[in-house]
Amino acid sequence: MNVTISNHALKRMQQRSIDELMIEAARCFGEKIYAKNSLYFFLGKRAMKRLLKVFRPQNPEKWEGLTVVCDPKNEKVLTVFKNKNWLKKIRSK
Repeated sequence: MNVTISNHALKRMQQRSIDELMIEAARCFGEKIYAKNSLYFFLGKRAMKRLLKVFRPQNPEKWEGLTVVCDPKNEKVLTVFKNKNWLKKIRSK
């Protein structure tokens, strides 16, 4: 999969120790949510179970809570962060 990543997202990836493999995993196995004029890929507990059936990362606990924010039109990665409770915040609004 060829993903376009913004300069802001690249900076955040370096700051938060998130690599492109983690972003690809979130896009493939994570929950896809349209909210707040953005497209979110959230790697929660359920998504981690799907991921672990196919791929076993060295530290799977570090992958849980990964959120990838994309432009809904072209799916360009705008920013990335980790927050295990983010799904509740997205859905509550």
